[in-house]
Amino acid sequence: MKVVSKLANMNLTVGRMYREGNRLVITNEGGEGIPTKVYVHPRDVLGTMGAFFKSFQAIVFILLFPYFYIKARNDKDEIVTPKAMNNPWV
Repeated sequence: MKVVSKLANMNLTVGRMYREGNRLVITNEGGEGIPTKVYVHPRDVLGTMGAFFKSFQAIVFILLFPYFYIKARNDKDEIVTPKAMNNPWV
């Protein structure tokens, strides 16, 4: 995944997922960039599902995912290096 905002320009990889209480924790441990933990609350899941089902384009993306996956295997995505990241700690 690529995150692009005024605060960050970085690639984010999903390393591990596990449950902690009533939250899902998604980590990027020692991958690219800063080690990151994302805490997903059940409300976040409901909000995401609601946004997904309201978006025709998101539904089409999921239905056509096998095609997009095969096509994207040969794509050359922009690789974000530590110098290109908007990251004051690197």
